[in-house]
Amino acid sequence: MSYNHILVAVDLTKSSEIVISKAVSLAKEANAKLSFIYVDPNHLSTSGARSTSLLAMPEVDNRKEKQELRALAVRLDYPVENMLVVIGDLEVKLTAAVNQLDADLLVCGHHHDFWSRLLSSVRKIANTVNTDLLIVHLEK
Repeated sequence: MSYNHILVAVDLTKSSEIVISKAVSLAKEANAKLSFIYVDPNHLSTSGARSTSLLAMPEVDNRKEKQELRALAVRLDYPVENMLVVIGDLEVKLTAAVNQLDADLLVCGHHHDFWSRLLSSVRKIANTVNTDLLIVHLEK
């Protein structure tokens, strides 16, 4: 299957490089657009509303995260079309990004450790996002 736009969810840790590497390989094969998204769940809106728009976001200082995304993109030999930093519930923001960017593949990483088994977001993402999903196995 060939993809047109691949969205890569990164957590800005060293393991993001593994996820990005897989996504870049797929993007090169398909000559697809490539976008990055970092979702920060730690700055939730106090309004209680779960906005599904990436544009309806409260203002936060996310310069550090944007700079880290740019640093990841610069090291690639493939262009990155969008670098998004958003706040809120992971599955809600990923779904909004997939829809707004018209992405046809979402690439995420998953650690196989005790905490990831208990608190994994993979099930929520798989049940929410309406596009193909590639989960990359990450070592501890």
